[in-house]
Amino acid sequence: MTQDWNLKGNFIEACNCSVPCQCLWWEPADDGGCTVALFWNIEEGTYGDVSVDGLGAGLLLIDEGVLLEGGWRVVLVIDAAADEEQAEALETIFSGQAGGLFEAAAPLIDTVEDSVVVPFSYSAADGHLSFSAGDIVTIETDSAAGFGDEQGSVSPHPFVPPAETANTGKTTEATVSFDNDFSWDVSGNNSYFSEFEMANT
Repeated sequence: MTQDWNLKGNFIEACNCSVPCQCLWWEPADDGGCTVALFWNIEEGTYGDVSVDGLGAGLLLIDEGVLLEGGWRVVLVIDAAADEEQAEALETIFSGQAGGLFEAAAPLIDTVEDSVVVPFSYSAADGHLSFSAGDIVTIETDSAAGFGDEQGSVSPHPFVPPAETANTGKTTEATVSFDNDFSWDVSGNNSYFSEFEMANT
């Protein structure tokens, strides 16, 4: 039986499209398909009585065609700092089994190819964000300013709660190395980042 959950923290993604990616406008991604790494770094969170403070989870995603029409192949990535109970809670939430945003996205997934546990590292300072998931994922991104030197943003974004805005960025490094399919270097392309606060109730 699933539990009530709530999460608060920072979201980061890096994909193969130019800035900003056109998936949000129901258009095909650059190169005819999407390769993207999406991660949620949790500052505060609970799943029932289980605290997931300071942990994280994310997805590696491959899609052909228009992203929001589905057909996704994904790998679920869980923070190695989680104990067994916390890891189970994170997997339940991020696989869409516990309601909320991820349950809404679940019908777009064709296959979950694998689940992996690796150490996470995240930092942000002066418009630069750094993230790594073991030796699988590395993201280095800088915020992208728009007209009047204002931070660029997009809304709505499918993985950012409606009350939040996804900020635009551009990566200096964005690499994934998991297996033959889930391996890419999309450095120099689109990134989104945001604070988030979400729950299943």
